[in-house]
Amino acid sequence: MGAPESRLNQIERMRVLVAQALAEARQQALPTLRVVHLVVYGNLPDSDIHHFFELVSTGTSASGAVLHIDRAGSRYICWNCCGTRFESSDGMCPNCGEIAMEVPEDIAFGLKRIEAG
Repeated sequence: MGAPESRLNQIERMRVLVAQALAEARQQALPTLRVVHLVVYGNLPDSDIHHFFELVSTGTSASGAVLHIDRAGSRYICWNCCGTRFESSDGMCPNCGEIAMEVPEDIAFGLKRIEAG
């Protein structure tokens, strides 16, 4: 599952992600998360992602939610124009055509959307 420091960082990132998902459900006045959709960058194994999610969601209304994982290519942010975030194989900003900055490798996943009920 990787080095202990990296593992702790990923667990903390997952804790923040679950908190964000729960906040979105509360904002929609929906009591329980049913499905959490993640976008995953890099090669972090699905088993690790599921383990981290299970670990931090236990005891919350996200406990028992289905975790849906979508794999993505590299993720970029363009600071040349408006801070656009995008996925690309070449890093070229779709707005200005300049080379963008790749999001650091240690950002392995992000919240895509939730389904709550």
